Amino acid sequence: MVDLPPADLPPAELSPAATVTYEFHDSPVPPPYHRSYVLTFDHTSAHMVVDSYGDVLADRTAAVPPEAWSQVVRAFPAISGISVVEPEQGCTGGTSFVVSVADGEATSFRLHGSKCGGTNTEAADRIAEWVSPVRALFGPMSELAPEGP
Repeated sequence: MVDLPPADLPPAELSPAATVTYEFHDSPVPPPYHRSYVLTFDHTSAHMVVDSYGDVLADRTAAVPPEAWSQVVRAFPAISGISVVEPEQGCTGGTSFVVSVADGEATSFRLHGSKCGGTNTEAADRIAEWVSPVRALFGPMSELAPEGP
C-alpha cells in the first residue's frame, strides 16, 4: 500500500539527496532461524542491522559504490508504481516488507505489504531486487548472521 496522500504521486526519479530504507520482516519461526533486517542507504553509505526478535545479530556499514547507487536510481521508476493488496483475512506465517524514500525530512515514497500465500509475491520480489545492488554489499545472510542454535 502506498502511504501518500492522494494528491502526492510517487516521484518519477530518485533524488540525489534521497535516503532509502528497506525493512524485511521474517515469518514467525523459532529464534535460531528468524532473520529480519533494516537496510538504510544513500548515495555514499549503507547501514544494515539484522535481528532475531529484537536481538541484534549483525550491525554493519559499507560504502556504496557509484555503480550500485546508479543501478538503484535507474530502476526506481519501475518500482515507484508498484501496488500491493493486503489479504482480506490477514496473514499468518508470511513475511512483510516496508520501503521508503526520504528527501531530507519529507518522505516522498513509502510502500508496505505482506507476502503470504502468493499475495504480493511479485511486489516483494521487485522491491528486494531493486535494493539488491546495495544489499549485496553485505554478503549472504548465511555469513552475515548464520542460523542455528
